[in-house]
Amino acid sequence: MMLVVAIDRDSVHPGDDLISHANSVKLDPVATLRIALEAIQAMHYLSSISGDEATWIICASGQPIGVIAQQWAAPKLVVPIESLVTQFFGGDEPVLFFKYWCQTDPHVVFSRIEAGEVLPSRY
Repeated sequence: MMLVVAIDRDSVHPGDDLISHANSVKLDPVATLRIALEAIQAMHYLSSISGDEATWIICASGQPIGVIAQQWAAPKLVVPIESLVTQFFGGDEPVLFFKYWCQTDPHVVFSRIEAGEVLPSRY
């Protein structure tokens, strides 16, 4: 039996709004958050932008848990990246939402998430 993680993301520009971005990724039931995020990145699910500096906030259950930056080799999380997806979400359906935070410095965004502070403007 496969683990299904529902995923969705913001649009990066008005023309990107024409279709829904709701999707899912199927994983081994013992997949970690690292494996889930690697699978999502391998799908090229998150849009790249000109200039190669898109910042995406990773949200689980509506709460920011980390950042994926187009210019970074790997995501940074404020939760253990080796957590099993099933343990991290407990009995809830695993759902990840990716907020597009334009070209805001991903280091600043991550440090604010890590400190539990208000995020900087995405514009």
